[in-house]
Amino acid sequence: MKPGAIIALSLSGYIIYLGFRTFSMLNPTSPQRLKEAQDNIPSASEQRADNLWAYYLINAENPLDSDFTVGLDTVVGSFMLDERCAGYARQMLEDAKKDGIELTVVSAYRSVQKQQENLESYTERLISLGHSSTEARKLAEKEIALPYTSEHNAGLALDILTPDWWETHDDVTADFDKTEQFRWLSENAHKYGFIMRYPREYEDVTGIIYEPWHYRFVGVYYANEIRESGLPLEYFYKTNF
Repeated sequence: MKPGAIIALSLSGYIIYLGFRTFSMLNPTSPQRLKEAQDNIPSASEQRADNLWAYYLINAENPLDSDFTVGLDTVVGSFMLDERCAGYARQMLEDAKKDGIELTVVSAYRSVQKQQENLESYTERLISLGHSSTEARKLAEKEIALPYTSEHNAGLALDILTPDWWETHDDVTADFDKTEQFRWLSENAHKYGFIMRYPREYEDVTGIIYEPWHYRFVGVYYANEIRESGLPLEYFYKTNF
């Protein structure tokens, strides 16, 4: 083979290698690979985005690895989050209180086992209300994510209600968005890196019902960007990765 041909083949191989490497970086198969890819995104570095480790999708199409682990830190009481964002949540609760708003955390990190238990329990409840087992499961999965697909399993999500919620409710319902707590969160949660994760108008995109009580940590930079865009994380992430 001629030297020129060898050089051409080598160059072609190198281009293919670079293309494959780029594809691999942009299509990671685990949170760790995703973190490595994000740490090398020039645009993110230029924008000085904070907490890139938290900027990834967790849903039915993007579950956590079966060996996923997370270091936890207390937010309030027995409720915990990933130790890297728990401080942001504590500050948010403290600042809300200074503004005269009491935010009551009712759920935070949940183990995969607890997630499964919640799903089974809610399915049984729906069956007791007259739904068939198939219907009950479908309805349950719209409200409670499957194990490994919940942001609670990653220690990145808080469910927040009013202090007196259970005095007038027997479940978590969408009328939380009529409260002063919701109004405060709508105006301020992004300052602490949290977004209201499941908007009403995008239920068909997220696969989850409207949850004005569910707040997900993505870092301050991206929380601001997502809030301004008005898009759910699924859409925003596709165009900003």
